[in-house]
Amino acid sequence: MRTIFKIAWRNIWRNRLRSLVVIGSIVLGIWSGIFVGAFSFGMNTQRTKNTIKNNISHLQIHHKKWAKEHKLNYWIEDPKSIENYLTNSKAVKHFSSRILINGMVASAHKTAGVQITGINPEQEAQLTDLASKIDSGNYISDKGKNSILIGEALAEKMKVKPGSKVVITFTDSDGNIISSAFKIRGFFNVTSSTLEKSMVYVRNSDLEKLLNRTESAHEFALLLNNEDQVESFHDELQQHFPNYRVQTWKEVAPELAYADDMMSTMLYIIIGIIILALSFGIVNTMLMAVLERKKELGMLMGIGMSKTRIFLMILFETLLLSLCGGPLGVILSYASIALSHQTGIDLSFFGAGLQSLGIDSVIYPEVMTSFYFGTGGLVVVMAIISSIWPARRALKMNPVEAIRTI
Repeated sequence: MRTIFKIAWRNIWRNRLRSLVVIGSIVLGIWSGIFVGAFSFGMNTQRTKNTIKNNISHLQIHHKKWAKEHKLNYWIEDPKSIENYLTNSKAVKHFSSRILINGMVASAHKTAGVQITGINPEQEAQLTDLASKIDSGNYISDKGKNSILIGEALAEKMKVKPGSKVVITFTDSDGNIISSAFKIRGFFNVTSSTLEKSMVYVRNSDLEKLLNRTESAHEFALLLNNEDQVESFHDELQQHFPNYRVQTWKEVAPELAYADDMMSTMLYIIIGIIILALSFGIVNTMLMAVLERKKELGMLMGIGMSKTRIFLMILFETLLLSLCGGPLGVILSYASIALSHQTGIDLSFFGAGLQSLGIDSVIYPEVMTSFYFGTGGLVVVMAIISSIWPARRALKMNPVEAIRTI
């Protein structure tokens, strides 16, 4: 076996150019497969993190009927008890109570349907990136009266600026129309243009005055210290507050989970195409090597080398080529992903399209360590399988006819 291995090693360097082309193809195949995976995974991870951080958080608590129909009268009946529990929980990093009302906002030029979100400014600034996303003007403070934050995309549509006045209108639980003027405090600029166009933020105390209520909330959104505890803490909250509906971010925004599944499926398809192309290249190269060495293989059979040894020799040649290219491909992938993860890949040319999907214009590729070994191992296995047909072709040769080949 050792002798066959040595012969196989020498054989692959008899035609250096061809062997280097095969090794280069394997390196390129592994690199492209892993890098495409890292890019896709990084983009999807960023989208999920942005959505969690900008709006939905890890967990949300609502009235039991809220998920089916967002009615104004589906209030959380005892928000103080939830607030006390979350404040004393070591698992909770930050939380915020919100009032959520579907209504309209009107300027002197335009009217738009929006979700009016009443927030506690201090809690929301800790929970989300809203305070740091103010592009023009200032964040809402606890002082003053009837301040509002609107998205930059909505501000452009309504032709307003910080300091302008807009009127918000909504219907209360009795069917009465409520309107009030609000002064624009600032514009927020987040990664999702949809969020910018469809949501405005006001103080929950201002909404409570309009509704003649105190200490009211439709929603509690919370971030955990450890994302891995989302499911377990969900069960704990649901058990402690059985009269309310507790939802994880996957339940609140199932499209994010679907996007993960879709991205995984697409990734497998892309890697499958790359590996299939590689396998055709290896089959073609090894078949050429067998046909070029037809006379040599015939002589080896003639002097008594068994078909098993010839089969193993060709198998080892392919294995050695893949073992040369595999580690190089993994190293190149690791280096390029590590570099691009630090610097990012700027796709600002497609910024508007990416923003509509809630994705940053700068992508930071990342991938799990197991993906390196999985892809590299898959290529090696594919190379071994690809060598079977050329090896079988060699075994079918007639030694006498092969020796006579010019």
